[in-house]
Amino acid sequence: MADLSRDEVLHRARRGDKLERADLRGIDLSRARLTKAALDRSDLDGGNLEGADLSHASLRRASLREAYLAGVNLTGANLENADLEGAKLERAVLAGANLSRANLEGALLTGADLSGARLSYAQLASAKLGGANLTGVVLTHAELDDAYLGGVNAAGAQLGNASLVRANLEEARLGGAALDDAIARGANLRGADLSGASLVKADLSEADLRDVHLTGADLRHASLTHAQLAGAHLGGAKVGGLIGTGAAVGAVDAAWIDTSDAGDGSARAEGGDVAAVLSGLRKVVAPDGSRRYFGRGDVLRNATLQFDSGARVEIDSLFQNCTIHLGDGTELVVGQAGVLADCEIVGAGNITVHGKFFERQSPGIVGPRRLIVSERGALVSAVAQAEQLTRFAFDRGCQLRVKIVPPLARKPAERMEVKA
Repeated sequence: MADLSRDEVLHRARRGDKLERADLRGIDLSRARLTKAALDRSDLDGGNLEGADLSHASLRRASLREAYLAGVNLTGANLENADLEGAKLERAVLAGANLSRANLEGALLTGADLSGARLSYAQLASAKLGGANLTGVVLTHAELDDAYLGGVNAAGAQLGNASLVRANLEEARLGGAALDDAIARGANLRGADLSGASLVKADLSEADLRDVHLTGADLRHASLTHAQLAGAHLGGAKVGGLIGTGAAVGAVDAAWIDTSDAGDGSARAEGGDVAAVLSGLRKVVAPDGSRRYFGRGDVLRNATLQFDSGARVEIDSLFQNCTIHLGDGTELVVGQAGVLADCEIVGAGNITVHGKFFERQSPGIVGPRRLIVSERGALVSAVAQAEQLTRFAFDRGCQLRVKIVPPLARKPAERMEVKA
């Protein structure tokens, strides 16, 4: 039972009285004028606020579960940590509102105006936002798993580190949006416009990206494992360090894509090579003197990589079942976060292991000029020496299970255990 009647609420609000912690459950405040009302921690569960004016009101930590808020005006309102689970907010105006850490799980926001609103760390799992205005919205670290965002206008939105697992963004407009480190596994982005968007290190594995517009988008170090890309528009997209789909991608629309690590256009794939690069089935070649970095959180499987002499390669990610060919003097550094599982390294490069290397078959490392394992490194592999004999350095504290075989050995050598 509500503590106050509708008339009492309106009267106290006009006087500027605080209504903090008030029990207003089930009260009918439809079309009420409550501009700048102080309703922090108030209980409005199940209330009817259809068409009410709550612009610039303070509703921090208020409870509005299952409340009816269709067409409500919450422009500039403060709803930080508010609980709006299951609330009905169709056509609501929340422009510039603060909804940081708010709970909107299962909320209905169809056609709502959230332009410029702040929803960092907000819970929006299974929320319905079809056709909503999300231009310039801040959704960093927000949870949008299984949410419906079909047809939203989210140009310039900030979705860094957001979780969009299985979310539906079909035909959404996300031009210039920031989705760095976003997790969109299994998301439906079919026909969405992400032109010029930043998706650095985004996880788009198993996503439906058919007919998506990614012209000029930044996909460096993003993962497209098992994603669908047929009909995608990718002209000028930056794909350095991209983890490909792992299968043929079908026809895509792109005269060229930028394969350089720096995204500066210094390396390109053109014509038929575009689909091959996106699939990850084409060998990755680093030109002389170039630097290639595979960062934390990346996963590369079943790939063959080739690096020419003079290149420097740094791996802080997970490689599984990969073959790496090194040119003369190529520097390969496996960082502390790097793990090469069931892999093979071939060629006269200089290898430094700070992380972990486990061979796929013996010998797992063939012909290196130099092999160093630092105090935190781990190496489980046979090593076939170079013609001029490999130089080894094993720091105290490293973990080793190594056998060393001579150059071009035809028969398996006796295992030599090396303990540091």
